[in-house]
Amino acid sequence: MSGIPSASLYENARFNALVVVPNALQGIFRKRRAAVAVATRANVDGHAVGLLAGMSRGHSGGPVWVRVVRERALLLLTPADVHRALEGSPDPFAADPSAKRDGMCAFQPDALTISRGELWRGRRAFAEAVLDTVRPRHRLSERFGAVAREEVDAVAGTAAGELDYGAWSLAFRRIARRVVFGDGARDDELLTDLLAELMSEANGMPGGPSERYPELVDRIERRIDAGEEGSLVSLFAEAPFDADTRVPGQAIHWLFATGDTLAANSFRCLALLASHPRQRQEATGELKADSGERPYLEACLNEAMRLWPTTSMLARVTLADTDWRGTTVPAGTQVVIVNGFLHRDAERHPWADRFAPERWTEGDAGESWSFNHFSRGPQGCPGAGLALLLGGEALAQVLGDRTVELRSHELDPERPLPHMLDFFGLRFGLAPAS
Repeated sequence: MSGIPSASLYENARFNALVVVPNALQGIFRKRRAAVAVATRANVDGHAVGLLAGMSRGHSGGPVWVRVVRERALLLLTPADVHRALEGSPDPFAADPSAKRDGMCAFQPDALTISRGELWRGRRAFAEAVLDTVRPRHRLSERFGAVAREEVDAVAGTAAGELDYGAWSLAFRRIARRVVFGDGARDDELLTDLLAELMSEANGMPGGPSERYPELVDRIERRIDAGEEGSLVSLFAEAPFDADTRVPGQAIHWLFATGDTLAANSFRCLALLASHPRQRQEATGELKADSGERPYLEACLNEAMRLWPTTSMLARVTLADTDWRGTTVPAGTQVVIVNGFLHRDAERHPWADRFAPERWTEGDAGESWSFNHFSRGPQGCPGAGLALLLGGEALAQVLGDRTVELRSHELDPERPLPHMLDFFGLRFGLAPAS
């Protein structure tokens, strides 16, 4: 295997200390507030970017053999190598390495992202049909946009002049339930609390479904049976599925992706817009045009995800011996992609540490294999368009008729943005627009 260089002992130690261990301690599936705060103060992501930039230079761009704890893995450091791995998913690069499966199975053992073969194809077809993956806009976009605006307005209007993540998260939990199940699920906090508990269990990599997983499925099945109009559930009958699809298991992913991941991403985006007057003006100008389209706001949301990806690492596993630049990569090898580095690779992207939504509206960021917060290729997120719609409408509701001041942090448009931004600690001052 001499064709692919190996990381030194020092590089391996730092890779685990700055990338692998902090990722696990902060919570892979449900973020731990205290751990996120500590990691942010230590700027572990900034140090990790420096390490990986040095490894890329020192090893001619890689790939590089590294140790993920004790397991040998292939670390990808260039967009071209990332392209090959993601375009080759799910075969020969499957998206379910053992650590990911051991965690996810606690709260969604039937998830699309840890499925293979015909099972994956069937579940993917179901997800794409319900989420309208191939359409420019979801067929229920007007309805879903209204839900996002209503729920954000409800918490912003009662924020007593200050908006924190607790209120924002509450709005997105309600948005997720209403979008997936309908208005009848709006106040079903017990369902979301149960899911959160199982996600916390998943952080411990239990290797099997939680004892409470049947309870979660039962609650979801009752919501599905209600089949409320104007929800994703109402579209299930038109989508292809069979007993192996395990429909409740697919709905679980949409709940946490909207209620948890999108909440964090959009709150960070609000911080960017509150602290960057030029981009804020561009976004509010788009709202005043009242076209119903939000391309610039959605570009801002993509930028927040690029700058601070909630999925800091992507992993694949080879299903067969695979040739990589003349070297045989054995079956069962984990392939690692560190989004935090690729998204902030200043040598490849001079604007990497700036807030640059124009790179999405006018540049080629949308086609670049450097930026993979929604993943890419056959296993790219089937709900990316819906996530941008909901996040864009939520931001539009806050920005449209209010002034928004970032009170908790200083993000200077004239200086490089920090490598970490603790969404739990963000606070905003709100006031009616003059």
